Amino acid sequence: MAISKMNKLTLLTPEHIVDDLLMELQGLQQVEIINLDNQDPWDSLEESTDELLDEYEKQSSVNTSKEALEDLDDRLHNIERAIELADRFVEKPSFIKTFKDGKREVSFNHIQLHGEQFDEKEIVSQTIQLVERLDELEVVLEDTRDKVNDLERWKNLEITPNKLNGFSYVNGVVGRVPSTNEDSFINYLRENENYFFEVVFIDENDYGVVVFSYSKENSQILNDLKTYQFLPFKYTSDKLPKDQLDEWNQTIKDAKYERSEIVETLKTYQSTLDELKIQYEYVNNLSAREQVKYALKKADNLVVINGWIEADNTTHFLQTIQDRFEQLVVAKIQPLDQNDYDTVPTKLKNKGIFKPYEMITTMYGLPNYKEVDPTPFVMPFYWLFFGMMIADLGYGLLISAVSLVPLLLFKVTDSVKNILNLILSLGISVMVWGIIYGSFFGFTVEWMQLIDLQSSVMEVMILSLAIGIIHMGIAFGINTYLQIKDKNYAKAYSDGIHWIVVLIGIVLVALSFFIPNMDALMTVGVGMIIISFIGMMVANVIEAGSISGLGTSLLGLLNAVSYFGDIISYSRLMALGLSGISIGAAFNIIVGQIPFIGRITIGLVIFAFLHIFNMSLSLLTGGVHSLRLIFVEFFGKFYIGNGRPFKPLQINEKYVSITKNQKVGE
Repeated sequence: MAISKMNKLTLLTPEHIVDDLLMELQGLQQVEIINLDNQDPWDSLEESTDELLDEYEKQSSVNTSKEALEDLDDRLHNIERAIELADRFVEKPSFIKTFKDGKREVSFNHIQLHGEQFDEKEIVSQTIQLVERLDELEVVLEDTRDKVNDLERWKNLEITPNKLNGFSYVNGVVGRVPSTNEDSFINYLRENENYFFEVVFIDENDYGVVVFSYSKENSQILNDLKTYQFLPFKYTSDKLPKDQLDEWNQTIKDAKYERSEIVETLKTYQSTLDELKIQYEYVNNLSAREQVKYALKKADNLVVINGWIEADNTTHFLQTIQDRFEQLVVAKIQPLDQNDYDTVPTKLKNKGIFKPYEMITTMYGLPNYKEVDPTPFVMPFYWLFFGMMIADLGYGLLISAVSLVPLLLFKVTDSVKNILNLILSLGISVMVWGIIYGSFFGFTVEWMQLIDLQSSVMEVMILSLAIGIIHMGIAFGINTYLQIKDKNYAKAYSDGIHWIVVLIGIVLVALSFFIPNMDALMTVGVGMIIISFIGMMVANVIEAGSISGLGTSLLGLLNAVSYFGDIISYSRLMALGLSGISIGAAFNIIVGQIPFIGRITIGLVIFAFLHIFNMSLSLLTGGVHSLRLIFVEFFGKFYIGNGRPFKPLQINEKYVSITKNQKVGE
């Protein structure tokens, strides 16, 4: 339960096996590659390797072309697109089965072998072409249907506008008139001896007509009919509408058939889809290895790889490299020195119930290599704070069930498992404090109640403040340890030991008010506080090397006010717990006012809604205020959190779960 100890690693290898070595490093997932652009890696090699370098002229980065990386990016994009397109058509398992089975497991070995033997270009091209053809067919179907819908009402037209325009002795126009003008329009044509007409269709909006005239030109006809909102039929084909409709309907039929054939073909792509997903993982990991080459240096045919490795993995790593490459790779492990502490990455190493609480630590920031991992202290206090602020057995059961069901029934990733374990742990805390306060969905259960919160407000308030003093005392203790570790002894006293003594003095003074005939406790407590402040002034003067250190001491006095406010902040442990229980009880009273029949029907729905609301509000406030007590009152006393995460060259996975730690060369 600490920060994992790191070593510095240097590997010297012939250039022709760099790809194999990087693949091995990726499979092991134990080495973070250091970018050597601004460093001289040759100085870190042992003297025993100097003779290997004498015949080589030092050069620049390992060759990896920009075009090669762009090609890999294009391949990734095309494979991903083909996967997304094909996935729309293959049969999918049920939602429950998907979560229960999880991702398909494939070994890193299998990924590499598949990728080297499989050429995805033809399948990707075929998949994309089929789906693009489907999209084209959809456009054809939509456009053709629109044209059919527009022409359908003219199917009884026995002459086309083009043919009508070619008559020598008679002129005519084809068009439609709004139904509202039907009577006046028809009457006009009947009363005018220059016109005769034929009705083609009548619907709810319009009616279509062909208007003939022996004596008037088409332009005159249109001008006469303009009064009746006559709109000419814009149809340029020489085919009769019914013939054109037959042709378009056949187009629709053919497009539907072709579409169904393509869909049926794509439905059989399950095995193809699986292969494409594996190929994506191969290309993605290959791209990661190619990008790493920019961080390497070479001299003619020799390549240097520098990196960070966990000390616990060093022996296994060296043995694996030796077994795989024998004498072709020279490896050197160096312990860290002070110059490395500002650049070395951080990896937290917690197990069991502490592991999920790393998320809370990293939410604030990873510790740098010189700090301590606060996770072992975060876990018990966040667990305690969260439970005290929500404190209901029923709510705790629901919270625990939400995490326990997927943990037991579904196959989840490690990151999701950590989240679920955190939720389960916090749910148990809520249950424990629900039992202590005797609260079950706002009802008081006296037989299991250890503390009646509503009648013991002051006692729980004192308990909350006592927890706060202990919490802050631990923070000052950690700060003392860190300052002593850095040999800042004066600062260790002024920023650490001094405040621990003050807290103890405050506790003694407080006890003198509650324990009869113990006035001596107040005298001792006040004396400890005064002596501690005098010691702080001396320590600050020693650290500053002059009397100016007294100015820092004045700031320390101001900190006393701030720290007193921090202690009072812990009263929220009582206040939020009391408010949640009170609101839940009030909701139960509201539901209890409903008549019996309504109470066992709609009352149950109201009861569930109100308590879900109260639980959600309690979870939000409990989570946020617990974080505040950790981040402000605790971390603010000793923690910087400016470390950077350890990022080894690792296996990337998206569509499948790749079995890790495979010896890829076997």
